[in-house]
Amino acid sequence: MKKLISHCAKVHDSITNLAYWLGVLALLAILCMFCYEITARYFFRSPTQWISDYTGYALLFSTFLLAPRITKNRGHIEITFIRDALPPRPQHVFSAMLFMAAAAACIWAGWYAVEEAMRQYDRGIRTMAVVSVPRWWMSAAIAYGFINSGLYFIRASVEDMCAIKSERAAQPN
Repeated sequence: MKKLISHCAKVHDSITNLAYWLGVLALLAILCMFCYEITARYFFRSPTQWISDYTGYALLFSTFLLAPRITKNRGHIEITFIRDALPPRPQHVFSAMLFMAAAAACIWAGWYAVEEAMRQYDRGIRTMAVVSVPRWWMSAAIAYGFINSGLYFIRASVEDMCAIKSERAAQPN
């Protein structure tokens, strides 16, 4: 069972790393698009009409492709003054409960985004922009970001609960 869980965690981490690099590429694309727009507008007096739409799409994709890696590395914002006031063992319990609450919120939001993506796909809904694209692409990215962040919150909760177990085993009777 431990091998299966370890393998699933490695697959999850690999998918997250791939998405991370796709998110970095989206940020690079934003940079390139803005440089192109500035050059076209001010040097050639020929502004584009599609840059603002595509930079918005790339920003959404980068945000939700990068979020799980940030969550994995515990780079999310934590307000810890309550947890820090507790003794070590209750700190882990408190953190585990908060991580589970965060996981529930993320997975709920991700599930909502999945349902919305399916609705948008079924109805063929597109963005209202100069260059229109299917809206479900964006909802799918949002779903990916929330659900995978939720899975990392679950993993963090389990790690904190295991820390309690290892502290208990390390204490002399």
